[in-house]
Amino acid sequence: MKKNKFTYWFDNRMSEGTTALIKLLSIVTAAVVVCIGCVIAAAGARGFGEGVWISLTHVIDPGTIAGDEGAGTGYLVAMLVITFIGILITSTLTGIICNAIDEKVADLQRGKSIVVEEGHVVVLGTAGGLYTIVSELIETNANHAHEAVVIMDDRETKDVMDEKLRQRFPDTGPTRLICRCGNITDAADLEVCSFDTCRSVIINSDSDFTTIKCILAVTRLLKKYGNKRAYIAAVIRDEGNLEAAEVAGEGYVEVLSFRNMMSRIIAHTGRSVGLSQVYSELFDCQGSEFYLEEHPNAAGRTLGELNRCFPESIVVGFVTADGEIVINPEPERRAAEDDRLILFAQDDGVSHMDAAPADVREDDILERCVKEPAQRKDMLIIGYSAKLRQILEEEDHYVAEGSRITVALPEDQMEHRAELEGLRFENIRLGVVARDIYSRAGLESLLPGEDTVLVIADSTDAADEESIESRDARILMILLQLRYLAKTKGYQFALTSEMLRVENQELASVAQVNDFVVSSNITSLILVQIAQTRELRAIFNELLREEGSEIYVHPAKNYVKTGRETDVYTACEAAARAHEVFIGYRTEDEDGAIRIVTNPPKAQKVCFTERDAFIVIALD
Repeated sequence: MKKNKFTYWFDNRMSEGTTALIKLLSIVTAAVVVCIGCVIAAAGARGFGEGVWISLTHVIDPGTIAGDEGAGTGYLVAMLVITFIGILITSTLTGIICNAIDEKVADLQRGKSIVVEEGHVVVLGTAGGLYTIVSELIETNANHAHEAVVIMDDRETKDVMDEKLRQRFPDTGPTRLICRCGNITDAADLEVCSFDTCRSVIINSDSDFTTIKCILAVTRLLKKYGNKRAYIAAVIRDEGNLEAAEVAGEGYVEVLSFRNMMSRIIAHTGRSVGLSQVYSELFDCQGSEFYLEEHPNAAGRTLGELNRCFPESIVVGFVTADGEIVINPEPERRAAEDDRLILFAQDDGVSHMDAAPADVREDDILERCVKEPAQRKDMLIIGYSAKLRQILEEEDHYVAEGSRITVALPEDQMEHRAELEGLRFENIRLGVVARDIYSRAGLESLLPGEDTVLVIADSTDAADEESIESRDARILMILLQLRYLAKTKGYQFALTSEMLRVENQELASVAQVNDFVVSSNITSLILVQIAQTRELRAIFNELLREEGSEIYVHPAKNYVKTGRETDVYTACEAAARAHEVFIGYRTEDEDGAIRIVTNPPKAQKVCFTERDAFIVIALD
């Protein structure tokens, strides 16, 4: 029984870790040294203190026994015993220390150590948009020193995550990328990310359930540490889960509705060539971005006047003292003293305001802006997505009565036919046909008479890498077949495609698609922007919602006289008189190559042609 108790006690001590083992070894060492010291003193070979010292030196350095010649036999036997004990103790201590180091290295490789940073951004999840998020954060931090981005997920080990990021981003500038492994919905695992000192949190998950659970865990930690400065940026894919996510965040979260947002972007892009590039310009951290700034001298001026006062930036609206976002306000609306300006500018704080508005070339501005009526349009949509219904509803708002849309589905998606044919629209006539959309013959039977072709990604719920790559591969096949038909058979149509990976968009460049909409890329760009400035979420929502002002591409000939050189100040004024905000232009050369220019210097001279277009923020 006593043996069992001792064994139980010893096992418990051994399981307490490195510190407990070293403590136990120290006690054993001290006991042995004192005992041998007493033996030496009792034998009269040395005094007690000197005996303890000699014993200790033999324990620490077993080679000390070589200097014991000439001593008595009993003394030598005692030294030999203590030397053997010393060898055992030293080797045990060495083993404990080596094991502790191995455990620490393994712990670091597992990514379980606590992050000691301040003002860092935490990215939870390594879903498809991770590289875009990291790239944008690196770009954002380029002008700041000692910035950090903490990335956590449990899909891969820390060393694998580190290696992938090093290969993708060999030069991160002043930004340090710190990887940690853990369950992003487990508050205990999340503790290592230092939510008490972080600046913002980006949740990058493919699942609404994971996103909402993660919001709950992060909110709990932010409240626990009292970090009221930090907040969460997240995307919800099913709009029905939007309110649940906002409730889970308790005021700490800014949530975007993925399906609603992407439906509108895809629908708008299908109508205007080059619009996907405009959205990328607006949402990414390169080039111009949206900033909120105070300019006291702006008080009393209209938006049109202000845009003639800022030579390098564009004023798109105001933020009132109570936080209301006003984009493209009524022409007579003047800035109040406590209003902040919403600026589209190259960087924060670089916008200079001139004392007086610049002159414009009145002769170049049309007396009355030409508002083009809605056009009848025939469109072919290839594939099914959960976003399709909203895309169709969006199209119905902007086309003339009698427009025709044909939805071509493969046999395995024909289960959605009844759902689509049950929809009712005011302006479009919808037809659903079954085709082998991956064969050249099947696609060719659909093309005659179509103005626009839109290829959308399959809406299957699977979000793993293999599934995503498979869906993009199918889209690539369709695009290549369409481009072959256009080249060899002479079909004329504008081609827009949705893709899931920006890397696959680069592969598809050979297909010469007019516009790509990469869902994960756009949402990642927006998340990073919101993670930098929380109020941008309201601005983006305003630009992407059904009501209010949106982004359009309208012919330049509707605003100014073409074929003559003018300046951007004049272009801004021409748009302002039509109750629109000029933010850039699209130019097209004789070969059909498209170039998008946003926020050009306003003193710049431009000769707009019949093929060019203004990019504006306008009402329907």
